[in-house]
Amino acid sequence: MKNIILISFLLFIYSCGYTSVYKNQNSNNFQINIVEMQGDNDINNMIKNELKFYSNRNSEKKYDISINSDYQKIIISKNSAGVATDYKLLVDTKITINFNNKTNIFNFSENINMKSNSNSFEQNNYERNLKKNFASSIRDKFIVKIFDLDDN
Repeated sequence: MKNIILISFLLFIYSCGYTSVYKNQNSNNFQINIVEMQGDNDINNMIKNELKFYSNRNSEKKYDISINSDYQKIIISKNSAGVATDYKLLVDTKITINFNNKTNIFNFSENINMKSNSNSFEQNNYERNLKKNFASSIRDKFIVKIFDLDDN
């Protein structure tokens, strides 16, 4: 029964004309120059590394961008002993694009709630992975905005 439902779903997706939003992203030819980075260095460097894959040095279209990010780790709840048990991780990023003497500003926000872990090494690794996921998500949203600028 599960196989029939799965096959039906796949056939529906195949025949409905579904295409990924990011399917043709590599076909665009542009260069991203990061002029300035302010705020949280970890997030900025992760976003910078994510954007390197979309930058083509031989392109004539050149976008100069500035990145300003703010990372916060907020305690949501504590146990009876006063030890933090839940956190909220927030990333607010403002990316300014200069292209053809026009300036566009885009704001991106990401957040997630995280449980505290008794093993601080595992918690730090998990938090670092969440930061990488935030940077990847911000990159995806930013690239879509660049494609929208190209269409106009």
